[in-house]
Amino acid sequence: MFQAPPPEMSQSASQYAGFVSWHALGSAEKQPQSFSLRADGVSRPYPEMSTGIVWDIEAIETGWQIWPDGGQKTQIPNPAIHQPLPSPGEGYTKYVKIPMAQDPNTVVVWDQASAGAWKGFCQISAIIAQQAQQNPGLLPVIMFTDATLTSSGLNSTHVPNFQIAQWVQRPPCLMEQAPAAAPVAPAFAPAPAQAPMPQPQPAPFVPQPQPAPQPQPQAAPQMPPAPTGAWN
Repeated sequence: MFQAPPPEMSQSASQYAGFVSWHALGSAEKQPQSFSLRADGVSRPYPEMSTGIVWDIEAIETGWQIWPDGGQKTQIPNPAIHQPLPSPGEGYTKYVKIPMAQDPNTVVVWDQASAGAWKGFCQISAIIAQQAQQNPGLLPVIMFTDATLTSSGLNSTHVPNFQIAQWVQRPPCLMEQAPAAAPVAPAFAPAPAQAPMPQPQPAPFVPQPQPAPQPQPQAAPQMPPAPTGAWN
């Protein structure tokens, strides 16, 4: 089960304005099949996931996580999203970490290890794979639409469903996130039509070429209009 980040945020986590969480079953404080945002020790519903939020698909991290009750969270990242490590042992679950632009100046992060969150990520990754090659240099605005109840053996969970609203230029806050002189992370390559439901793997990445600079100054490209209420 996913646990919220501890009150004291690490130095690496301080760059985010909040932590996004998926709640498959809900609780006394959380609505079932919904997202919340935890910031400054306070959680609130997060409808921004439904109106549209920019995913930095070039900075996605996956791997294995363990967080014992009363213990410290440990994450073991995969060398690359297309190079998954074998399970380190009992108690580890797959996690996904995605920086997201809530608006041009605010970055939050979806950093979660749960069956529902993982399956939802894997499903949308296949759609990203299909569209990324036709949108080089752009990032997707992704909207949470609804949830699907899925079962695996004796366990069942609600998996979040997403759709891509549009592709936009990288917002300023995600440019600040990118390390200077860091290599460009590869983009998604097509995934299988159906991923194995117990523990599907995310679609692999392939690098995308960047357009060559123009010999004369050009006006900044205009982002396509977002749907009403979505990120802009």
